[in-house]
Amino acid sequence: MSASSKILTIVVLFTLTLAYSLYEKNKFTEIDRMSAANPILEAIPNFSLTEVYTNETVDQQSIFAGSRGALVHFWGTWCAPCEAELPEFLDLAKDLKEMGINVILLAVNDDNGKIKKFLKRFGQLPENVKVVHDEKGELLNTFGTVKVPETYLFGASGKNLNKFIGPQDWKLDSYKTRILNYLSKDSTIPQKIETH
Repeated sequence: MSASSKILTIVVLFTLTLAYSLYEKNKFTEIDRMSAANPILEAIPNFSLTEVYTNETVDQQSIFAGSRGALVHFWGTWCAPCEAELPEFLDLAKDLKEMGINVILLAVNDDNGKIKKFLKRFGQLPENVKVVHDEKGELLNTFGTVKVPETYLFGASGKNLNKFIGPQDWKLDSYKTRILNYLSKDSTIPQKIETH
């Protein structure tokens, strides 16, 4: 191979490499533009689902009725980490009732019969807990949830105050403290919140 052929090969490879890197850079720039257009969830989105036990409508407004805020907990009976953390989460829900916080157990891609059978082992659910089922899993994308379990804390204003990603050790008292701290920053409730 002559020297001019080698140089031509190097120039062609360099040009192809440069063109490919510019193409990839443009893809990431487009992703950044899309992310800017769809910011992280700032407030509770519009939704309307049916409560599994009572058939009442549960929507983004009703979950705040008479409360300081609400936890929306994405889960499924088919999800092993969800099953493992749910007893502790329901214990936390009982404590949150005393603090004026509602809880939505939002099952995704599940079956109402399986949901009821699964939850039967926990006996009577706390009064502040509503169980809804998003059969098509559409709210996963609406909320920005990638996998379950995930839990969102919303203030009474509807503002997203925190997102707990993955299974949590809900029995720790620090969760109650953190939840109350986040809620104290929501402008629609009194700034001083006492724990019970």
